[in-house]
Amino acid sequence: MSSGNINDLFKIIEIEINSYCNLSCSYCPNREFERKEKGTMPFSDYKKIIAQLKALDFQGRLSHEFYGEPTLHPQFNEIVSYTKRELPKVKIELYSNATQLDLKRIRELLYLGIDEFIITKHIGQELRLFEEAYAQLTEEERHHITYRTHQEIYKTNRGGILDDIGDREQPLLPCYIPSFLMTITLKGNVLACFEDFFQHHEMGNVFQEDLKEIWLGEKFTRFREDLRKGLRHKYSACKHCNRIQSKEPEEVNLLNREKAKA
Repeated sequence: MSSGNINDLFKIIEIEINSYCNLSCSYCPNREFERKEKGTMPFSDYKKIIAQLKALDFQGRLSHEFYGEPTLHPQFNEIVSYTKRELPKVKIELYSNATQLDLKRIRELLYLGIDEFIITKHIGQELRLFEEAYAQLTEEERHHITYRTHQEIYKTNRGGILDDIGDREQPLLPCYIPSFLMTITLKGNVLACFEDFFQHHEMGNVFQEDLKEIWLGEKFTRFREDLRKGLRHKYSACKHCNRIQSKEPEEVNLLNREKAKA
């Protein structure tokens, strides 16, 4: 294992609990590609991940997506409640298309532990139930909701697989995403970036190895250091990517990833 500092652990963790989405947006890989892993994560597996985060005293930001809609998981409410109970200092974020969110559900999720809703109204989408609910929320409740349209999100080519989306490639630009974030897939595979739709670069499996060992391990450390040097060309998910994340994580708002998914 690398001699990394435990205090330099990830600040954001994304846990994919559901691979399905009920939309098909033009700027999302789901429109034309199939996910490598499909289905929903069993609650028992999710609890194993939370147990590891609890042992690490993780106090960062946690969300429940990769390219699916989290609220489609049949036990999403239980997942939120369990997470907040086991990790009370964690900020739980919900990236959602809001198709499953009426007034009752929003208030339930606020009560159970969602700290921030990041809602995107996608192209051609009608959100009558959500918009009616939003109009009835108190000022305090609205404080927990970021509501944006598809024009406001930062669109990328998703590691180079969507040729017609975003700006030109950034082949020599440093990327700091692997320095503060990890994504865990349905089957427990750990990715260094949420842009890696095809899971080209799996750093380990959380059900076979310890999270800390994976994060501080040689493979993840080398990947992280190469990306900080701008060596995107060494990795298939990075060499054609046009995402710009060229600042140290402490210099950016870690929430502002503007992911156009779900």
